[in-house]
Amino acid sequence: MKLIVNQDLQIPETEITIRCACMDSRLERLINQIRQYAFSLTGYQEDKEYQLPLDQIFFIDSVDGKTFLYLEKEVYTCRDTLTSLEERLSCTSFTRISKSCLVNTSFLKSVRPLYNHRLEAVLQNGEKLIITRNYIEPLKEKLKGANL
Repeated sequence: MKLIVNQDLQIPETEITIRCACMDSRLERLINQIRQYAFSLTGYQEDKEYQLPLDQIFFIDSVDGKTFLYLEKEVYTCRDTLTSLEERLSCTSFTRISKSCLVNTSFLKSVRPLYNHRLEAVLQNGEKLIITRNYIEPLKEKLKGANL
């Protein structure tokens, strides 16, 4: 693989061109990572609006009809529903791990089995999340790269 980077201050917007003989799953994952880099979600804190890059969001949780975006050390509210976010983030590293939670698999540090066919995910910031049994197989597929 050959990588060429041309930096020019006259270019108004970053443009990435990929030329390949054959599209494989590794290249598809790379393309989806690039798309994720340019994508952000709107979060709110104390009546202020923030654009939060996806690569900074560790997980998204819904409690009592409210959606929260969790970064390494900060929490923001979000006006979107978990279901709409799941649809928008389907081609990113986010996947549903329970009825009320989406996790950014890029921040998974470890996963260990628990009782009752559930798993515990530990994120890079130390946060622990429960993966319910209905979402174990989709998570495995996401980690294998089948859905990225």
